[in-house]
Amino acid sequence: MGYFDDNEETEKEGISALAEGLNAKEEKAAVKERRKEEKRLEKERRKKEKEALKRGEPLPEEEEIKTRITPEDTVVEPVKSKRQEAREAKETVEAAAGKAVQEAKEASGTETVAALAAEKEEAEEETSGRKKKKKKKQKEKPEDVNIVKDLLSLIIYIGIVIVICFLIVTFVGRRTTVHGDSMNPTLESGDSLWINMLAYKFGDPERFDIIVFPYQDDVHYIKRIIGLPGETIQITEGGEILINGKVLDEPIKFERMRNNGIASTPITLGENEYFVLGDNRNNSRDSRWADVGLIKRDKIVGKAVFRLTPFKKFGSIK
Repeated sequence: MGYFDDNEETEKEGISALAEGLNAKEEKAAVKERRKEEKRLEKERRKKEKEALKRGEPLPEEEEIKTRITPEDTVVEPVKSKRQEAREAKETVEAAAGKAVQEAKEASGTETVAALAAEKEEAEEETSGRKKKKKKKQKEKPEDVNIVKDLLSLIIYIGIVIVICFLIVTFVGRRTTVHGDSMNPTLESGDSLWINMLAYKFGDPERFDIIVFPYQDDVHYIKRIIGLPGETIQITEGGEILINGKVLDEPIKFERMRNNGIASTPITLGENEYFVLGDNRNNSRDSRWADVGLIKRDKIVGKAVFRLTPFKKFGSIK
């Protein structure tokens, strides 16, 4: 009997221990589940607080967390670590600051917000204006430099052209004006010509060249070369020009000469001597007359090569 009593007592003790073990497991599972739920709710709360701060809304109230772990609705408070307590304190401060900001915004009203927005916009426009001015200055500087360079280049170019023109006019050519009709129809009175003064510095005068030479101190004649040095020239009664006994074939047909002057008999030209005639053969004072005679090469001023005016006849002279 005692044996059975011992077994019954032992069995009761075993059942009691088993119940305590089950209760302990259930409590641990409940605590674990509560902590999990706490984390989830904490995460949602933080998300809501951030969204509220962004929108400027009041912070949401904390939800009460309860977990039923026993049939008697016993509440088990989770054990908090120091790190968690510090985080919650920080979050509480941040929430209070956010709430204060929100209250300040609500108290200040839309006018303050508008003023701040206007100030911000004005500052942005000023900054943008400075940047644009800076960019404009940066762009203008190279342009200014380029303008100065172009201006200097133009001045130098004009100076070079002036110097070249001066040298040409002084040493290369000379401008002259025709007076009289002795060279009609090739040249007319009033025509402005450019005379090449270097034409015979590097070459010899050729037949049919139109040359300028002095007649008197202040008077120059302009005539066409017909006879060259060493040739024999004669003008017949019929007005034909004979060179070494042969009729000269002129590229331009002029009127027949009615006066042959000193060339009625053959004239042999010496070294560096030239026989000249005007194109207006019956109204020209030229080598047919003794006061003009044969022209020495060293007396030739230059060759008429270009007509400047009138502009309708502008161009080279033939």
